[in-house]
Order: sequence, then structure tokens, then C-alpha cells
Amino acid sequence: MIRSRYRLLSTLAQGGMGAIWLARDVVLDRHVALKEVVLTPYGEDLSVRTERALREARAAASVGHPGIVKIYDVFLEEGRPWIVMDYIKGRSLLNLIEDGGLGERELARIGVRVLDALSAAHRAGVVHRDVKPANIVISEEGEVFLVDFGIAQINGLSGLTTHNALAGTPDFMAPERVNGGRTGPPADLWSLGVTLFHALEGYSPFRRDNAAATMGAVLTQPPPPLSRGGRLSEAVVRLLEKDPARRMGADELARVLRSVVAGPIPPPPPRERQERREPPERQNRQVTERRAVDPRKAARRLGAMAAGPAARLLETLPKETAQQVVSLLEPRTAGGILLELPESQAAAVLVGLQVRDVGGLLERMAVVPARAASVLQMMSAARAGRVVDYIRLEEASAIVGALPSGEAARILAHAHVRTAAGIVRELSGTPAAVRLVEAMPLRRACDVLCYVPPAVVATALRNLPSGLAERLLDGLDDRTRGLVLHHLKRP
Repeated sequence: MIRSRYRLLSTLAQGGMGAIWLARDVVLDRHVALKEVVLTPYGEDLSVRTERALREARAAASVGHPGIVKIYDVFLEEGRPWIVMDYIKGRSLLNLIEDGGLGERELARIGVRVLDALSAAHRAGVVHRDVKPANIVISEEGEVFLVDFGIAQINGLSGLTTHNALAGTPDFMAPERVNGGRTGPPADLWSLGVTLFHALEGYSPFRRDNAAATMGAVLTQPPPPLSRGGRLSEAVVRLLEKDPARRMGADELARVLRSVVAGPIPPPPPRERQERREPPERQNRQVTERRAVDPRKAARRLGAMAAGPAARLLETLPKETAQQVVSLLEPRTAGGILLELPESQAAAVLVGLQVRDVGGLLERMAVVPARAASVLQMMSAARAGRVVDYIRLEEASAIVGALPSGEAARILAHAHVRTAAGIVRELSGTPAAVRLVEAMPLRRACDVLCYVPPAVVATALRNLPSGLAERLLDGLDDRTRGLVLHHLKRP
């Protein structure tokens, strides 16, 4: 029971930045969602986190749009800020992307609703600054909501200091944000463009092996070519203009999205199509270029080659064919080939495979933990967490240990609690284990530590800040707490 009013029922989402709980408001007898704000990967002070929570509530409340989740209350409980908001029963756009069943018209419909909410926020002087698939929720009735105004910018308010770090998700940040320039509505449109790209292609276009490389790609690299054409893909390309002055605006984007929702343009009359036909020799060349590659033959050929040349050949294949070829290869061979690919391309291949198969391949790639970690980090946290469940603990620990602590906590929030506990145990005695526990939401950390040997837990608690260590100790079950206290030599 939180604040003698909200009874926590279950976890809706967890990550390195906090946790979202389904709760029952016992006073008004209704379900609500509670956001528990935790220590960020940037180590913000409590005063900064509290002010950020207040600003999130004010930003969302000031817009008053039906597509922005309603905020009911903000308070402190046991030193942590909590935000009470409307409970939306549904799934995030990220969940839908992972399911792979989102058509262009449905994506455009979602885009129209998100753009309408963003435009309302911009008119109210609020820039969201963290538009991404995980922050777009679609209810069971099909309504679309923009959530998480935790790092929103409100006109007239100065920014919050974050230890020289840039708050947000690097691969969704607009170039002007990365450069430290003026952030306005075009920055949110860039993020919406990256979101639409992710939904169309199944991967984030600028995500690299670490935050610095990702931001470098945002600033200097063009997005990868989209695998399918059409008005929606053309709009995405124009949204990803580096110069905000050349970027597609909200009004034009709204017209494009609505036209996609309305359906395809009728084909021209037969006579007009006949007049525009390509010369026969060009038609024949196009047919030859489109001729499908036999995945089995390609797999046999790649399997007989050295990893480097095989990777270069794999890069020339269409994404779907490359995925089929990799699935047919012996895992050790496939893992060696994937190690030779750029991280973004390896992630694009793995996105179409079953999580069990991806886990087996990353297990082979763990001979270079930093490379495997980079590929894992390019997946959504939910998919990455499920993948980790299929990697042997020794290799999983090496990969997770190569990740930033906040990113590791975000991914392990979606792994089985015993998997997360096994990784903490494998990393015991290293600074990475302590940082990982510190970055987890309090309740998740307690759940994980209950499956970790008490001696390991005691060692971790000795190296954590005393206040956090005491809260973790209090959150353990009675049996585990007693055993840990014994190792701590405390009554």
C-alpha cells in the first residue's frame, strides 16, 4: 500500500529509469497507473528527480488533450517521487512492432493520433523530447496515447542539470538536441520519423554500439534505405532531414498520414500505363534483379567461406533472405559471420529470427562481449530481455557486463527474475554487479536478490550507498534477510 491509498497490484513496465505499476485507488475505487521514479543512469540527485517528476506532471496536465494520458497526483514516498496517472489498458507501439503485424495504414492511423497530440503539446509550449515506440500506447479500444513527459521542455522554464549527460534515448534524439542547439517542435517530428522508421523496418536506424557512436550516427550518417517504397516511407525520409529548417512540417505530415489511412491512389488507366512501360531490355534486367535467391544454396555457399567474405556476401542479400540464410547456418558459423557485420546490420538480420535462435547466435558472438552487447542494445528492451533468457549464464554475464548499467537494468527488467539473479551472481565481486543492482528499480532489485546467494548479496550491499542498501535489505523476504544479516555480522 502506497500513501495509505494506492494498493500495488502488478508491474506494467520496468526499466533503468523506473517502474510503472498497476494499482487500485482504494478511496475512489478505480484502477490507476503509478510511475515510480528511480535513480537514473546519470546519477541525478533526489531534488532533481523530484523536480523532474513535477515537471512531467505539469507538462502533461497543461496540454489537456485526449491523446495525452491524464495525471492525477505527484508525491514522495520513502524518498522516491511517484506520479499517479490514468490507467490505459492496452499495449505500446513497441509491443506491436515486436509482434510484426502492423500494416502501413494502421501505422499511419497511429501516426495521425500521435501527431495530433504532439501538435497540441507544441501549441501549449511543451516539447516532449522523448517520442519513441515505448512511449506510444494503444488501448484495447484502439485509442492512441502519448505518455512519459519526464524530460519534456516547457517554455519559460530552464533545463535541469543531469551531470553533463543528455537525458533521453540517443537513437531517437534529433541532431539539434545532440548538438546542444535550440530544441523546438521539429525535434519531436524527427523522433516521430525515427519511430515510424522503426515500425516499418523493425529496427532503430541510428542505434550503434554505444551512446557516443549512436549520437555520431544521428549527426553524420544518413538513415539506411527503407526496404519498401510509398508515401509513408517518403515522409519518413523527409522527417529525418538533419537540418530542422528542411524537415517536413506537421501540417504536411498530417496530410500524408491521412492519405495513407484513406487507402491507395487508384491506378492509372491501362493506356497510360502502356505509354509509361520501360523498354524491354530494362524490364528484363529488372526481372533478373528481382529474381529470388535460394536461401539453402546461399547458406551452403556462405558456410564454405571464411567469416569475412561470407559477411560481405550476406550484406548484399535482401534483409528477409539474409534472415533465412542465417537461420539455416550452423549457429557457430552464423555467429562468426555476424561478428564481421556492422552492429546495425547484424541487428537488422536478427530482428526477424525467433528469440531462442537469437539467443543461441549471441551466445556464439560472446567471444567478443562488447560486439554482442552492441547488437543486443540495438533491440528493444523487451525483446533483448527475452533473448538473454536463452543465453548461457556465463556468456550472458559477459555480454550484460559490457553494457552501461542503466541499459543492462532496462534489458534485465524484461528477463526472467532467475536469469537476472544468475547474471548478478556471475558478476559478483565486480563493480558491474554493484552498478547493475543500483540501477534497478527497488522492487525488481529485491526480487532478483532473493535468488542470489546471501554472501553475494551481503557483498553488494556493503558497496552500495547506505540508504539504498537499507531499503534493499528491508525489501528482502524474511528468510533471505536473515541469511544476509548473518553474512553482514548484524543481529
